[in-house]
Amino acid sequence: MTSSRLAFSILLLLGSIVLADEQPDRKFDFSGDFRLRLEQDWDSLQGDGAERDDRLRLRFRLRGGFDYHFNDQWTARLQVRSGPKDSQQSPHITIHDFDGGSSGPYEFNFDYWFMRFESDGFEAWAGRNELSFWRQDDLFVFSNVTYAGVGGSYRRKLGPGVLTFNLNYVALPVGMRDVSGTGLIGQVVYDRDVGDSGFTIAGGFYVTNADADDPVAANLLTENGSRDYSMFDLQLQYRSKFADLPYAVGLDVTHNAKNYDNEPVDSFSEFHKDHVDGHVVHVTLGEKSEAGDWQFGYYYAHLEALTTHSSYVQDDWVRWGTAVQARTTNMKGSEFRALYTIRPGFNIFARLFFVDAIDLLQPGDTTLETGNRFRIEANYSF
Repeated sequence: MTSSRLAFSILLLLGSIVLADEQPDRKFDFSGDFRLRLEQDWDSLQGDGAERDDRLRLRFRLRGGFDYHFNDQWTARLQVRSGPKDSQQSPHITIHDFDGGSSGPYEFNFDYWFMRFESDGFEAWAGRNELSFWRQDDLFVFSNVTYAGVGGSYRRKLGPGVLTFNLNYVALPVGMRDVSGTGLIGQVVYDRDVGDSGFTIAGGFYVTNADADDPVAANLLTENGSRDYSMFDLQLQYRSKFADLPYAVGLDVTHNAKNYDNEPVDSFSEFHKDHVDGHVVHVTLGEKSEAGDWQFGYYYAHLEALTTHSSYVQDDWVRWGTAVQARTTNMKGSEFRALYTIRPGFNIFARLFFVDAIDLLQPGDTTLETGNRFRIEANYSF
């Protein structure tokens, strides 16, 4: 099932509704970003004990698009990103592999196309968009993954804080041009600031229904195209200052409540049926908005194999999977990061990852997977 017809149908329908109304001044806002990344992978074992070759690559990401403001309430957005059409997770293209691997493919795809309505704390969108969902890491909901469907949020004051309700009903992407299955994703967020300190509490759910008869779904790894999930997520974050430097401490706890007791013997679901819990803790220190700012961070992740839908989380931590599909669950490890802001919209970002598998990947494996990765990149937004 392709998503292009859905895209243009939604945009034409909502566009006609807005255009039928009184037209104020119109405005285009153009934006984009460019990333140049050097990435080193080493000491990575596969489940059969074989060692993956060390790899050093130069990669880039390019995104660009525009917002069209019909009026103060209605906006349309269209954006194109680089990256292979068969990957919903990665917008990066390899320019050069220093160890003789392949480069490219030099493909571009639409990752945002939606209409949005905003008024008095209410926001609704239809098209293809990032989920309406508050997050403090990419290990449960990943900003690079966009979904075709509808979503939105409602914000209101609650005492000295703000309460936000988020809800999305979407088709699940398989690459950038196909969809298979559906997802219902919602969240309640409470945020409060007190002087230089503040905290956020967020409880969410992420329920997916796969279309096992759809041949496109077979492109997802570890039987994700035929498996349902019922995930629940709790996030806590505390913010304050230390020696005049802002810091944040966060906890993200996830549980998949789906029962896999009746799955076929030796299937991925049956093999990992009890591996459904995960957590992430992190601390960051410093700022990153103004010229000369530094920010340092540490993240620890422990995600069992079926904690969350591995086709829709980050592909940063490790190289497990294929050239176009990552499966970054069944892992535990650390990320160390440092970011220096040259000027607003332009920074240098370094990240170091040490990762080990929690369990064997599948029946017949003899070795726990491992992987180490270092990335340094220049990010420029315009």
